[in-house]
Amino acid sequence: MVPTPQVCVSTLVTVSTMAVVDLYLLEQSMLGAHGLSGPGVWQCAAVLLGDVGFLLALRFVSAGVVSEARSPRRGFVNAFWFLFLSLLQLKLFFVCHNYRQERRPPDPLARKTLTLLLSICLPSLFLILTGADHMTPQRRKQEVRGRLLWVVVDLLDVLDLQAGLWEAQGGAAAGTGGSVEQKLPIWVEGLVFFYCYALLLLLPCVALTELGATGLPGQRGPHKEALYPWLSLVTINIFTLALRGMGMLWYRDPRVSTVFLGKNLLALAVKLSSAWERHKQERAAAGAGSVVGAEPGDSTLPSQSSEQGEAQAQGKAPYSHYHTLSHSQSHTLSHVSLEPTETPFISHEL
Repeated sequence: MVPTPQVCVSTLVTVSTMAVVDLYLLEQSMLGAHGLSGPGVWQCAAVLLGDVGFLLALRFVSAGVVSEARSPRRGFVNAFWFLFLSLLQLKLFFVCHNYRQERRPPDPLARKTLTLLLSICLPSLFLILTGADHMTPQRRKQEVRGRLLWVVVDLLDVLDLQAGLWEAQGGAAAGTGGSVEQKLPIWVEGLVFFYCYALLLLLPCVALTELGATGLPGQRGPHKEALYPWLSLVTINIFTLALRGMGMLWYRDPRVSTVFLGKNLLALAVKLSSAWERHKQERAAAGAGSVVGAEPGDSTLPSQSSEQGEAQAQGKAPYSHYHTLSHSQSHTLSHVSLEPTETPFISHEL
């Protein structure tokens, strides 16, 4: 059986990402914490064994991903993401730990390269697993891509927060002049790391499940309000805003991204205003529905309707209709059929 392009590209992205992170781990284990070269045989064996097990599990999960490409189910896709992200975050935890323990001068280029790799591979893998290309209506495809853009931006936001744990904290041990920058306690770094890990694991799975339930034609069940926008509002726009604000104001951490601070403030304002507008529209619709239900139908002109009924019974049009016609249009009456069967339609339109 020939694998589909979706499986080939997703496997290529996962294997290349794991290989690069393995190179970082092997380089750190061979140099050691103090910059001295040491044996890395056991580390290499452990990394290779973990990668072989991951590839074996990936083989069976990928078959399920292909079967779910044109269905609303996303069980295997979520399993694929969970398996990949769990192993990746485990390796990144040891990378962060080794960077914190080493005594040699930091290499900012290598650390930023790792951040760049993750910011490309993780969102691209998520977009591949959504299966947006299998959606046949073009309008629906564009709508889903607009929703996916918010998820990708949230993933980049979380990755930026997590990347601050392994990127170099320049000037932390600077001289006596100026403000002294406090180093983050290890419990704060651990809390931020596992919070980002939970978000990277949870948010894409929620988005994949909702897109799988509504993204395919013929799968529109009862309308349910989407969970992802509210989950993103609380976990991304509020909590990460608080974490960045605490790191910038309390610990004076220079790695805090002020760009994503502004993004979260703008996203918070946009989402809250959209929720308020939707709430006002629902209240207006409910009020209009109650008013329409209380009013009787077609009770505005009872006398006119009774006159029209009598005219229909006699086989002629009502007198009020002839009164509205001008003398210049009276010669056209001979061409108009005023039979009793057509009178209700004409009187209704006039």
